[in-house]
Amino acid sequence: MMNLRNKIWIMLFALGTIFWGCDSLIYDDLSDCPQGVYVEFYSMTPCQSNPTFIGSVPSLTLFAFDENDRLVTSVTKENVTLSRDYEILVPVSDGSFSFVAWAGIDDHFIPATFTNGKTSKKDVMLTLKTASGMAENLGGTQVWQGESPVVYLPDPEEYGSLYKYTAVNLREITNRVELIVEFDKKTMKEYDLEELHAQVSSGNGTLHIDGSMPLKQEVITYPATTGPLYDDNTATWHYDMLDLWTGYDNRLYISYTGNQEEGETVFDGDLIAIILLAAQNGQANLSCDNDFTIKVTIKDYCAECDTHFSCAIYVNGWQVHSFETEM
Repeated sequence: MMNLRNKIWIMLFALGTIFWGCDSLIYDDLSDCPQGVYVEFYSMTPCQSNPTFIGSVPSLTLFAFDENDRLVTSVTKENVTLSRDYEILVPVSDGSFSFVAWAGIDDHFIPATFTNGKTSKKDVMLTLKTASGMAENLGGTQVWQGESPVVYLPDPEEYGSLYKYTAVNLREITNRVELIVEFDKKTMKEYDLEELHAQVSSGNGTLHIDGSMPLKQEVITYPATTGPLYDDNTATWHYDMLDLWTGYDNRLYISYTGNQEEGETVFDGDLIAIILLAAQNGQANLSCDNDFTIKVTIKDYCAECDTHFSCAIYVNGWQVHSFETEM
């Protein structure tokens, strides 16, 4: 009985040493007292009034940067569920820290390497895999990125152990575009849906840790996730791609080979520009939307001469463009 009692007292003394050792009222040397930040994750656009939670993702990478935007530490976890209760404790101490998180990165991307004390937020985070200028098919892939407010932890030698909380707002940086090309039955007498061809390309295949993009990237072509799918007088393609920013050679090209072997241009223009036209009329919001429907309606402009046609372009149901061109 005496041995058991002594063991209990020894255990209690040891636990007391651990907890009291970082109490400035009891212990003088606090320099080794642990500190850290608990990081939580949510998602909320400017159009939402309440946060949402992403749920299951194939990966989560969290970076901690100091006040000079140099990497202090990072952690990557596989197959996590980003729920209301999910959090990561990052063991940082004595300084100001911000936290950058990426969720959803899978084997479609080439990850960069990171070095504590050297890597900055402006270094490359990932590059989309390509082959002969064609991007990997991102069908079903969603990627999110976000950054926390700055968190300050005081010197542990003066304040002892201290743990704080912060949260990262993860915003989706992948987009989905549904492209519908329609022949107007009233004016188009003859047409072949299978002679329609579409191509979507952009110079947006590389992203920095802070979510920005380097300029003058190689333009890559995105494969259709599905399509073309034919239905009566329409052909439909679906595309999944990375974030669309102005100035990155975002191109939508539609051609028709039903009349000439080399093909004729139906539309050749800036993909992001036509989405922005819809945004000006409140039909799209690049800060809130990641899904866009673009519909191109082809009409015969000069039925008797067979040399002209006209196109109307709609984004999310709103007409943003109408023009005439030669066949």
